[in-house]
Amino acid sequence: MNRTKLLFALPASALFALAACTSQPDAGKDEPEAWRTDARLGEQVDRVCFASNIDSFRMTTRNSVIVEEGVNDEYLIETVGSCYDLDGANSLSFDTFPGASCVTKGDSIYAYRSAFGPDRTDIPPARCPIRAIYEWNEDAAEGEQE
Repeated sequence: MNRTKLLFALPASALFALAACTSQPDAGKDEPEAWRTDARLGEQVDRVCFASNIDSFRMTTRNSVIVEEGVNDEYLIETVGSCYDLDGANSLSFDTFPGASCVTKGDSIYAYRSAFGPDRTDIPPARCPIRAIYEWNEDAAEGEQE
């Protein structure tokens, strides 16, 4: 009898463990344009000189990504059209005007599934031209809730 309970318990516990490992969908994934009305969205900027100093990125959708430079500097980058690689990216690279150290409108983002950038076995990523760059203030959301 104990063996029968064990046979039923093992698959059930494996199923629960697998379900616990799945990630929760991001609220922004359902509405790729939801950031346009977000309180955290700041002023549009012409250029940001951070291309080699990006510490992290997050909240990717098919047409936007938030990048962090340093401790307090965050920017939302909007791309032209739908950039299907951007949504599931594990690493990014920026293609700027030759010799430029700043990212501006018209430069491009390349998004990679690999955390280590391009892989020779991968299909080359699509070029995602930058439409606009905005300041992003994560603390503004906290002020709106109060």
